[in-house]
Amino acid sequence: MPGKAEIVSRVVFETGMPKAHAARALEILVDALQEWVAAGERVAIPGLGVFYASERVVGKRRNPQTGEQLPTRPVRVARFRPAKEFKELLNAKK
Repeated sequence: MPGKAEIVSRVVFETGMPKAHAARALEILVDALQEWVAAGERVAIPGLGVFYASERVVGKRRNPQTGEQLPTRPVRVARFRPAKEFKELLNAKK
């Protein structure tokens, strides 16, 4: 599974920029994306997709010792909706 090092190497290969600059650019991108999504913004990257946060309501939970139903709080989760081009690439016949 490719990770940060592979992404940085690809950026260096494609752009010719120094490895340290490519790594820093990736870190800035990830930090900005996390910050915006956490603030409730939808972040669209053309050709890739949209990152956004949504609230997931977790159902009721039960105390196994007493059988008492306990309320649960809604949980915010990060979501990703792939762009049309990305979906087509994933589903292309080989």
